[in-house]
Amino acid sequence: MTVRVAISQGPVIMKWRTFITLLAVASLTSCLDDLGTNTQDSLNPSVDDELGEEYEPYQAGRGKANGLQGVGEALKFSEACESGETLTIAAVGDVLLHSRLQKQAFREDTSFTSLWWGVSDLLKTADVTYANLEGPTAKGTDARGRDVMDPGPIFDDYVYTSYPMFNYHPSLLDSLQEAGVDVVSTANNHSLDRRSLGVDRTISELQSRSLQFTGTRKKGADDPWFAITDTNGFRLAWLACTYSTNSIPDNHDQVLRCYEHRDKVLAEVRALSAREDIDVVVVTPHWGVEYRATPNKKEIDLAHELLEAGATLVLGGHPHVNQPWEKYTTTDGREGFVIYSLGNFVSGQRHLARRSTILLYVSLVRNDLGETNVAGATYVPLHMTNSGDGSMSVEAIDRAGGNGDSREFTVGMFGLWNLSLPRIPVETTAYCEGGWELAHPLDGWVGGSCTAEANVCGTAACAEDFPGGMCTIPCERVCPDKAGRAGTFCVAGPTADTGICVPKCESDDGCRPGYTCAQQEHNGEPGVNAMVCVAR
Repeated sequence: MTVRVAISQGPVIMKWRTFITLLAVASLTSCLDDLGTNTQDSLNPSVDDELGEEYEPYQAGRGKANGLQGVGEALKFSEACESGETLTIAAVGDVLLHSRLQKQAFREDTSFTSLWWGVSDLLKTADVTYANLEGPTAKGTDARGRDVMDPGPIFDDYVYTSYPMFNYHPSLLDSLQEAGVDVVSTANNHSLDRRSLGVDRTISELQSRSLQFTGTRKKGADDPWFAITDTNGFRLAWLACTYSTNSIPDNHDQVLRCYEHRDKVLAEVRALSAREDIDVVVVTPHWGVEYRATPNKKEIDLAHELLEAGATLVLGGHPHVNQPWEKYTTTDGREGFVIYSLGNFVSGQRHLARRSTILLYVSLVRNDLGETNVAGATYVPLHMTNSGDGSMSVEAIDRAGGNGDSREFTVGMFGLWNLSLPRIPVETTAYCEGGWELAHPLDGWVGGSCTAEANVCGTAACAEDFPGGMCTIPCERVCPDKAGRAGTFCVAGPTADTGICVPKCESDDGCRPGYTCAQQEHNGEPGVNAMVCVAR
């Protein structure tokens, strides 16, 4: 093996220890390659930093197996309109807290809740809510897994750290519970970032709060890998696994591996699905290639094996970007659901694909025979947004307004049919009701549909007198615009004392049903006209 170090122009300083580390990684990678080992699973120095720009868009047909549905297609289930007892699951992706997010949490009175305050109500509205806990919450533990003095709730970059080895203050778990999170995955490539002791201490913190977790266990314990949630008469078994622990050895078998322990994982799913006291098995694998929107055949095959073994839902993660979903019909006729990557939930990553994500809702229905099936799946587009004061938080795009580029990015993958406005209560099978319409690009901002009960107009207000309701803003002369959204124009309102903001358009195609694109005069500026959406 030859190692070449390229030095660019200008002064370069490299610490000797850093160079030795890089040399060791290069040597190990070369050895694994020579042995024909998949370094993605065996080593993978996961690049979870904040500044990366790498992203590979979805490629139709790549890794495709047994009918992975096309991006943007409608996703419907045969049990969608059946009557029976129902349960709604909310799922979000990686809780990946880079240094700026941890510092923000310790600075704000609302602690870690400041990162997701804008969507907490949407998480709580589900019956069961899941997230991936991407890193330990181990008090007084350094990166070598040693017991050290705990600094308290502060980002000291020694006990509580960011990339490449994460560790979070346990108060994070309190904020997750306050937001409605009921169960977390602890099996991921950062599970051993505080070694064996970190796993033990993280589990202790979770257990002390009765926050359900899956995928790891304490040193020397023979505890089950799975967790059970019992809500509204539905008992769900949750099972997490990971492709890797970033080459940190799992000397005490504390982390369940998706591929290395494949037979064990499948046997666990079969056993759980055979239990009469379990309604549904949910598997949450940590897998795939970072920043690639296309799942590999390897992940697709395992997902289908898990469903054939008896799982009903497979909720994937790790790539830090969204990957598609699919409905898969098993050989015994059951309809299963897979999303290959939920992307990030909260992170400090800055690339559009890494800040654009979803809140997934999946509904289950129990029929007269006592069988529990998938009824529907919808999603709410989310975006990790920088505020003017430098803080960051995840927000529902169609409630906050703006971020049209992020919305377009997400809708391009999951389509309009299953898009849900951020309304309470959740509707995952709205198309079973009369009068249902596809979501429209104007929704969530001026011109979008609304009701007085649902806050879905961003900073606008709902005018219910218009067809389907219309989000609008009072104006005298000027209307605000939001990045990536249709431009707005101030026209005469229903009363003489004020105008209203309406969306600009080029044709009827740019307006919602019930509206037409027509020329209107500016309120207060005679002779100034624009093409806007007006009620028919």
